[in-house]
Amino acid sequence: MKAVSREKQLRTVVEALDLDALILMSPENFAYGTGLHIITVSMIRPRQAFLIIPRNGEPEMVLCSIEVSLARQEGWVEKITPYTEFVDHPMDMLAGRLRELGLASGKLGMDNDYFPLSSYERFRELLPDANLVNTTESVAAVRAVKAPDEVAFIEKGTRATHRAILDAMTASKSGDTEKDMCLKIATGMLANGGDGTAFLCFASGDRTPMAHAMATDRVPQPGEIIRFDVGAVYGAYSSDFARTYSAGSPTDLQKQTYSALVRSQKAVIEAVVPAMAAEDLYYLTRDAFEKNGLPFRQAHIGHSFGVELHESPMLRPGEKTKLVPGMVLNIEPSVYDEFGVKYHTEDLLEVTETGFRLMTLGFAPEELPVIGQIITA
Repeated sequence: MKAVSREKQLRTVVEALDLDALILMSPENFAYGTGLHIITVSMIRPRQAFLIIPRNGEPEMVLCSIEVSLARQEGWVEKITPYTEFVDHPMDMLAGRLRELGLASGKLGMDNDYFPLSSYERFRELLPDANLVNTTESVAAVRAVKAPDEVAFIEKGTRATHRAILDAMTASKSGDTEKDMCLKIATGMLANGGDGTAFLCFASGDRTPMAHAMATDRVPQPGEIIRFDVGAVYGAYSSDFARTYSAGSPTDLQKQTYSALVRSQKAVIEAVVPAMAAEDLYYLTRDAFEKNGLPFRQAHIGHSFGVELHESPMLRPGEKTKLVPGMVLNIEPSVYDEFGVKYHTEDLLEVTETGFRLMTLGFAPEELPVIGQIITA
């Protein structure tokens, strides 16, 4: 991701809130600000990392010493204060560096929604005169509008995931277990450039109502629905994509429910335009469900997407944030039929100057797909 535009956007938070410095410390904000994918920052939470953007001066990092070589080779921030794990406490190093910068009593923007309590208490003891401002929402607002290179990176991963799913479900057959099918998807995502799997939610039959079920050795039977929501890791980002299939011999109810869901999702996506409120998409989904004869009972119907799976704004009642070009949204309605079976489809789009641009390989087919069937993207 381009450093200049990222730094410029984050400095708008510094100016808007009249901060002496903005400090990004959540794994997601650190990755966004630095453009670095350092897996230990998120996987080993005590190994904290910080990006400091002072009002006056160049951005700099405080980082565990074992990650400095990666940061120098792949990052854009030149000034790095390293600390030695188990010898130095990250908060001590951060506070010490802020003192050196003359910011011990400054107005500091922090990720307060993330700040671990023990870290917060230690930091306050070290810098009791600092004025800490919660900048979680302000940084989230900056992240909500993606730069063109960020959109392109997310789109590449999304399309690679979609292709992996099309290939995997075409290669699946009656008698395969949930794990067999899920493994095909995971293998395809890695073969298509993924660095790993972010999540693999996969269920069939009476397991479909489980929102985040993992694949099992269960063999989906003819007449049953298969539903999955999966994502691969692409650097600091991931993909997020859902589809519904039939294991074979779908019933009329299943065909009708699925088709109505896809029509509803498509109608909502095609209604996306700049300046509409995020909550408008929620109510449009409710109305589309009613028009297509579907029961509606979702708390949200999608979300903004970026370095986190669920970013702001969420597409829910009460979310008044206006859509603007550059926002990237997942639209993911789901529905239960009269037997409690769940159907789900999810696609990613970019809000443009005139409407939207689909970032997947295409909408889900309106006819319920069956495993082993070739679907043209």
